[in-house]
Amino acid sequence: MRMRRSVARACTAVALAALPCACAERLMPTPVGFAATGGDPFARTPAHARTDEVKLYVASNRGVRAGARPNEYFTTKRSEQLRLGTMGVAIAGDGMPWPELEGVSRTWPREDGPKVSLRSIDDFGPVWQGIPGLATSAKSDAAVIARFAESVKADLAASTSKQLFVFVHGFNTTVPGNAAVAACMFHYLGRDGAFLSFEWPSCGDLFAYQADKTAAAASIRMFRELLAQLGARTGAERIHVLAHSAGAPVAVDAFLELRLMHSEEPAEKVRDRYRLGRLVLVAPDMDLGEFRDAVADGATELPERVTLYVNSRDKALDIASWITGFARLGQPLGVLTPRQVEFLEDDANVDLVDVAGAENRFGSWLGHSYFHEDPWVSTDVLMALSTPLHPLDRGLQRDEGRKVYAFGPAYPGRAQDAARKAFPAAGTAPAGTPAPPPLPEAASTP
Repeated sequence: MRMRRSVARACTAVALAALPCACAERLMPTPVGFAATGGDPFARTPAHARTDEVKLYVASNRGVRAGARPNEYFTTKRSEQLRLGTMGVAIAGDGMPWPELEGVSRTWPREDGPKVSLRSIDDFGPVWQGIPGLATSAKSDAAVIARFAESVKADLAASTSKQLFVFVHGFNTTVPGNAAVAACMFHYLGRDGAFLSFEWPSCGDLFAYQADKTAAAASIRMFRELLAQLGARTGAERIHVLAHSAGAPVAVDAFLELRLMHSEEPAEKVRDRYRLGRLVLVAPDMDLGEFRDAVADGATELPERVTLYVNSRDKALDIASWITGFARLGQPLGVLTPRQVEFLEDDANVDLVDVAGAENRFGSWLGHSYFHEDPWVSTDVLMALSTPLHPLDRGLQRDEGRKVYAFGPAYPGRAQDAARKAFPAAGTAPAGTPAPPPLPEAASTP
């Protein structure tokens, strides 16, 4: 028995050692749709944002280390408070001129890229979420929230889209790594609008999977309250959420709680009250049964649309499935029947996208961080997050056999066509131009 436990522990150690850390030290590969011949996200970049620093907002229930450098300011400990502030992330922090950075950012393929690093953190202070006996003063809460909301409002007022994007990270991550990923994504959104990283307290430890999953679950209520505050106070037209891996259940369950809190009201009314937009789930490390129950209780009714990215070759989720004993949401194609997949699309407001076709060309061995590492997938994720385009209008193809959307061999050209319409060059089309008609659908290719 002891030997079996030792073998199991050793296997777990090897398996967990393979799980990725979302540490982006270089600018992510250029999304193929935003190459020089594709869409131009930087045509809408506000003048004040055309620098080597990306401004992000941060909301975190991590502990802090007062006086520490930015890379060490947030700890891995759980806090009973939610702190609000901003982060400055340098891309090519050696002062690369904007035209040069823009050119590098649209070079595809690109072997390398400028360094990305966390430069500064401005902590506005803690706010309380109402657990009895531990609350800070209402006056202090109001001051912090007001400062935060006014800052977001100012950035949205200077933007074209007036959209707020929220990133929820996954397992085994650090604040500098998450900030780098978030900055890269916002960079390729043209830095238009505002972008917030929700920092739940990952341990940043390969061997702390269960601790991370517990910390994520304990962060759901704070994330739900954060969404409510953002919707009520920032003036954002819509709030779109991008959740990766172990961050997916944080987002899904927060939407579920909001739906249950207002179960007597139409979903559209609740959506408008909280200004909720699209929900994008990439490689979600969430129990498949838990997601099924959330769908049954209306969680996917609140977003304008849910886009769910799965990969049958996601070894990290294979490992998570082995550890937990149950299938994960990001690997369901071998588990769900075509009828179940069809239900998700037709009745549950979900588009299911299989990334295997793209990962066959660009994927890492693990196949888990494709939303910012794979130049095909990142293109679609960015368009799904920032536009209301149908998957076919984004360049994907329909795999009717499996009832999913997929990346076919013609994807680069189709994606660039779609991105040129969604992100036109300066002067090509005015802001608010209606969505383009659907692209011709090519033969489906898995």
